Amino acid sequence: MGGLKPGRDACDERGHAADGARSDDKTARLEKLLDIHFKDLRLLVQALTHSSCEGVDPLASNERLEFLGDAVLKLVTAWHLYVTHPGASEGELSDMLGRAVSERSLAEAADRLGIADFLRVGRSLEATGGRRLPSVLADAFEAVLGAVFLDQGLEAARRLVVRELRPGSEPDRGANGRETRNYKAILQEFFQKREKSIPEYEVVREEGPDHDKTFTVEVRLGGGPVGRGSGKTKKMAEQAAAADALVRMGMLPAAENARAEGGEACD
Repeated sequence: MGGLKPGRDACDERGHAADGARSDDKTARLEKLLDIHFKDLRLLVQALTHSSCEGVDPLASNERLEFLGDAVLKLVTAWHLYVTHPGASEGELSDMLGRAVSERSLAEAADRLGIADFLRVGRSLEATGGRRLPSVLADAFEAVLGAVFLDQGLEAARRLVVRELRPGSEPDRGANGRETRNYKAILQEFFQKREKSIPEYEVVREEGPDHDKTFTVEVRLGGGPVGRGSGKTKKMAEQAAAADALVRMGMLPAAENARAEGGEACD
């Protein structure tokens, strides 16, 4: 993003162990929030070190990790949108990408994680409340993502982006205003490209009287279950099962599962 870059001055450490020791309770708390246990904790400490800190080599601030994280962010977000929106045009994908990686979106994600409380910033920036500036928060999120990529790999970075940014989560809606997102099509396209096979759906339970049945469906790949869902029709249950499989694979946030069970069924 490339946000505010004030001159360096004395650093407000906020209790950080600058050497990256895991005895630093604050850093350990952020690891828990990120659901990631860093192999090299120094990467996370660097991601949280703003360039305004005096005595910090510019190459040891979070700017390089921010640069890397920006590239990783665009890659995994574009890939996620491509897979989960098979019917979207290039222009629609670009619009969704722009919203997902905007400064506002990144700053809001950083705020939800409480990243501001973990940052090491210069005292002049601290005195003006700069650690909570959207530009500073957005840059910090990208830097943390870059650190996750280096320490844990691309898949961990993708999971973090999908969970915290929910790219493309705005529901598609039909003429009646109800959601019409086709989870079965998303899942089928994903498996056809990656596994060279097609998922199969099986009704495993029917409950209730004939006029008010609830169906439970399992979606299987290679004979093994990968997702399960329920609905008032078989089609709705299949959509819910596909959404559950996508959530389990980290392709969709968990909230999508409940949305699929209550939404409109698609063929």
